[in-house]
Amino acid sequence: MIIQILCPIFGHAYEKLIADCLARWHRLKGEDVFYSTGTDEHGKKLAQAAEEAGKKPQQFVDDQVPFFRELCKKWNISNDYFIRTTDKNHYNVVQSVFKKLEKNGDIYLGEYEGLYCTACESYYLEKDLKKGNCSVHGTKPELLKEESYFFRLSTYQKKLVEHLKKHPEAVFPAGKRKEVLNRLKEPLRDISVSRTSFDWGIPIPANPKHIAYVWIDALTNYLSAVDYPNKKYKKYWPDDVQLIGVDILWFHYTIWFALLMGLGIPTTKTVVVHGFITAEGGQKMSKSKGNVIDPIDVIERYPLDSVRYFLLREIPFGQDGSFSEAGLVERNNNELANELGNLLNRTLTMVEKYNQGKIPKGTADKKLAKKLNLKKIQKHFDDYALHNALSEIFSFISACNKYINDKEPWKLEGKERDSVLYSLADSLRIIGILLHPFIPGSSEKIAQQLGVKPGKLKDVKFGKLKAGTKVEKRILFEKIELKEKPKEKVREISVSVEKDVKELGVNVLSAVIENISVKKKHEGLERLKAETVKAWKHTPEIENQVKAFEAIYTKVGATGTNSVRNLIDLVEQKGQLPQINTAVDCYNIVSLKRGIVVGAHDIAQVQ
Repeated sequence: MIIQILCPIFGHAYEKLIADCLARWHRLKGEDVFYSTGTDEHGKKLAQAAEEAGKKPQQFVDDQVPFFRELCKKWNISNDYFIRTTDKNHYNVVQSVFKKLEKNGDIYLGEYEGLYCTACESYYLEKDLKKGNCSVHGTKPELLKEESYFFRLSTYQKKLVEHLKKHPEAVFPAGKRKEVLNRLKEPLRDISVSRTSFDWGIPIPANPKHIAYVWIDALTNYLSAVDYPNKKYKKYWPDDVQLIGVDILWFHYTIWFALLMGLGIPTTKTVVVHGFITAEGGQKMSKSKGNVIDPIDVIERYPLDSVRYFLLREIPFGQDGSFSEAGLVERNNNELANELGNLLNRTLTMVEKYNQGKIPKGTADKKLAKKLNLKKIQKHFDDYALHNALSEIFSFISACNKYINDKEPWKLEGKERDSVLYSLADSLRIIGILLHPFIPGSSEKIAQQLGVKPGKLKDVKFGKLKAGTKVEKRILFEKIELKEKPKEKVREISVSVEKDVKELGVNVLSAVIENISVKKKHEGLERLKAETVKAWKHTPEIENQVKAFEAIYTKVGATGTNSVRNLIDLVEQKGQLPQINTAVDCYNIVSLKRGIVVGAHDIAQVQ
């Protein structure tokens, strides 16, 4: 079994969580699973961000990647491999793939002219724009013309349609499959697969002034992750599942499958499309609205398994769903604490009281065992209906709680009571196994309290719990309360400026902003940046301000261009501000408007 995703924000955590749940389920079934995720690190957007940050592109991406790794670790994601598209192996695979496609006649050299959105890393037709701007970012694309290698996508149109009709499982869910087929009714155009306007990428072997563009570079990660074309590739390919967001489905079916066909490689079995996470009320997350959720902040304020459980239980797979902290608290307290936690606590309390803390000798109650519909749970997993699989498991948990209330073991004695307690403990063992894909940490705690090792799906059989096993009762889920986020605050700090610096005419104003987390690009800034660029006027006041900075550069013998001058040149030459992240985008706007140098830093990193 091989599951792959490439793509942090809260949506990244959700995507990795879904893949983790699927991977853990197939491991429970005894399958050999290879689950990869990672980072796409090339492209013009990243090159510009690196330049603005005053770093080389490689250093810039090296500084970003640890957050993705931290996300996987803190969310207990069980990926087997973390791929970076700057890895040497990926570099080699991309070049070999390009050579093979070119040799097969699927790639040719030509010239491309079109409207290019840097943020999207994509060309657009006029009809795709909204009032002349990118419909995603609200910025005006620039007209670019450059020599380019092209992939003959148009020649694969018929094959792509035929494949999807013959293998409807290639795109899931069915509604998305229909969308792809409908779009494939329009003629496909050959696509540009190289760039010469920037050099942050993997060079084309026969023509190094060209670098491989995203379709050949990023998509090929699925092959390089399994070390194509070597032993691991032969073991794991074709991959069973590629898990993606709906916004990139077209590329991951049409372009990716066509590339695989051109290479003569079996196509991915299923491209599985998940929905997006929205804020409460169904609103799109946006920092300008103050509703963006930090995936690390959430699990620092609430138990990880409570968050995992909420997302997988609350949101029907394939649909958009909102994240609500109030909803998380409710599900934790009512379902995890009251139903599951209480079942475990009541059972082990009675085992300790009546059987000296050891599993009694007994037989599993067949009527209770029939309340568990394992086939239904398996079918839900086959249909990617993870929320329904959880619902079915908790239906059995409810049946076990009812069993306690009906049997009233505290009123029974001897073998009759022992059999009831054995049936409950054995059922909990099975519940722990089935919950492992969803809440692995809590699943392992259930096994530990029962004195058993975590089991596999083959162990979901009643009567396998050994009598005499010592139990160890602990609280599984505490009840929690809704926790308010710390309020943002600003405090001024004193900054000393040395005498010789003061004499240069430098003034410094500094402050510390606390209780905020800035790790991702601000989705709500694009409109403000576009408006700022549109309203830009190169006034004498700003020019005098910039010249004053340049005079200081001259006095101290500094090389390079003043940062404000860089912004002005970019706006006047290309009609846009760079796209970096929330903090940098904000202070770039201020710098441009005021003609002053502004910066923001994580105080923990300032030496």
